[in-house]
Amino acid sequence: MSEVSKEYDFNCIEEKWVQSWDACIYHFDWESKKPQYIIDTPPPYPTGNFHIGNALNWCYIDYVARYKRMRGYNVMFPQGWDCHGLPTEVKVEEINHITKNQVPREEFRRLCEKLTEEAIERFHKSMGRLGLSIDWSNEYVTMKPEYYVKTQTSFVRMHQNGQIYREDHPVNWCPRCGTAIAFAEVEYDSRTTTLNYMRFVSAEGEMQIATSRPELLPACVAVAVNPHDGRYQKFIGKTVRVPIFDYEVPVLADPVVDTAFGTGIVMICTFGDKQDVRWWMEHHLPLRQVIDREGRLTAVAGPYAGCSVSQAKDRIIQDMQKEDIIFKQEPLEQNVGLCWRCKTPIEILSERQWFVRINAEEIKKTAEEIEWVPPHMQVRLKNWADSVEWDWCISRQRIFATPIPVWYCRSCGEVLVAKEEWLPLDPNQTRPPVRCKCGSDDFIPEKDVLDTWMDSSISALAVAGWPDREDLRMPTQLRPQGHDIIRTWAFYTILRTKSLEGVRPWDTILVNGMALGEDGHKMSKSLNNFIRPEEVFATNGADALRQWGAMGGSPGNDIMFQWKEITAASRFQQKLWSIFRFSLPLIANVDATPGQVDRWLLGELDRLVVKATKAM
Repeated sequence: MSEVSKEYDFNCIEEKWVQSWDACIYHFDWESKKPQYIIDTPPPYPTGNFHIGNALNWCYIDYVARYKRMRGYNVMFPQGWDCHGLPTEVKVEEINHITKNQVPREEFRRLCEKLTEEAIERFHKSMGRLGLSIDWSNEYVTMKPEYYVKTQTSFVRMHQNGQIYREDHPVNWCPRCGTAIAFAEVEYDSRTTTLNYMRFVSAEGEMQIATSRPELLPACVAVAVNPHDGRYQKFIGKTVRVPIFDYEVPVLADPVVDTAFGTGIVMICTFGDKQDVRWWMEHHLPLRQVIDREGRLTAVAGPYAGCSVSQAKDRIIQDMQKEDIIFKQEPLEQNVGLCWRCKTPIEILSERQWFVRINAEEIKKTAEEIEWVPPHMQVRLKNWADSVEWDWCISRQRIFATPIPVWYCRSCGEVLVAKEEWLPLDPNQTRPPVRCKCGSDDFIPEKDVLDTWMDSSISALAVAGWPDREDLRMPTQLRPQGHDIIRTWAFYTILRTKSLEGVRPWDTILVNGMALGEDGHKMSKSLNNFIRPEEVFATNGADALRQWGAMGGSPGNDIMFQWKEITAASRFQQKLWSIFRFSLPLIANVDATPGQVDRWLLGELDRLVVKATKAM
């Protein structure tokens, strides 16, 4: 018998098993008669490095996959990569000090693909070193045609069913990224701004109105008062003149107006916020679009045209102060909507975009068919569904994403949506093989691309064999994901799976928390609390990290990374190794007949198995 080292050499032991698993020993058998267990694994954005939060969540998934294999299931633990969208494009712009409009479209796309391929390779290495039992035969990459043909197929089918449409509608717009974004991609930050009290003049007298956005004065299409506010009854139904810009707008009565905010009178502008949009639609008001796609004022703003929003605000305030139109200013705390990726304040613009119809009641009903772990996470989805007022804007004015398979007839404007048998395609590189109904063969390709959630929201369908396999394995059994993307990935996946196949996407959704730094804050390089898994691998090994996740984690709750817990896990493994080393020479010739103590130990083991099985 060879000598067993006194110290547990995690590098040597773990490397042995990593090499074994590199042989791709884990496969899902499509012909197996065993009960299936398909995991709808999260496809991460491959833009940076595999971080501790990734490691924690993938450990959870691996625990489940290994357990289900031990229980006799035919397990699929696939891995996908959500390549497209703003995260990758913004990273490419930062690294190369460019914007998407400064280089040819195809060159920018190649830069995105290169960055993505390099990141996927890094993720592969980290996942392998962590000992994850991933089925690499079921790997997908959303930027490759073999995947985005599925996304385009889903677009075509939902368009045929009337669930996807194109329309002029107010949308959230990021001037920095130059694209529309969905409401689920808007983050809010509390900021201190200034509330400006202004004088408006009418035939009935002076109206005093408070606003934090005087730059939207040229976008004012009405003012509103509460019909129960006795102070302003004489103004209702009359008109008032907009200062500086000198045009008249109607005075409306609306019960939503808060009599306690400012002076109790509000400007309705197109558009300052969602409430402006509601009023604009309810009262059938005109559109005065004063901000363009680049975040600058349009010709509607007269002498302020071409100014940025902040420049226009400063100039308009100065001009109103000179004319004694502003008579008071006070600080105001308010939530500002930001682009989720670049943190630029968003604007609401009226744009022609593609949308997916949202049936909130159907989504909530489908969510009831799914087991939520922990159960209270279902409330988050329900609350989000109840708050959604607009359909999902799915078109993006970017480059690195799944092309929208559409052309427009230059002669008559007819919209030509590709047929499934033409897919995959990029309309900017491929002409349609048919003429328009009007007889013309001159088409304008759609340059907009699809929201990246259009790719990832069919992940459950894709791993289950959609749309090619007749024996579609839906629903899948498990969706593991973070609580921060319930309103996006979970919400959109339920919507799309129900729309395309009429079923729930999964039997169970396991919602995990975030990995926090030792200071209790979200890990961030700027806070100097960021830890890479490779740091743990180098000092304590992968099993110490896996044990930290197993011992300290709790579904739905954030977990704080602490080096002392990693050290404790490492010491525990040394103890196990020492027990093994001590026992090995003593058990070589032991009588295999179990004694009383042996039977007691085996009974305790059986009870532990029952307890652990029940907990899983």
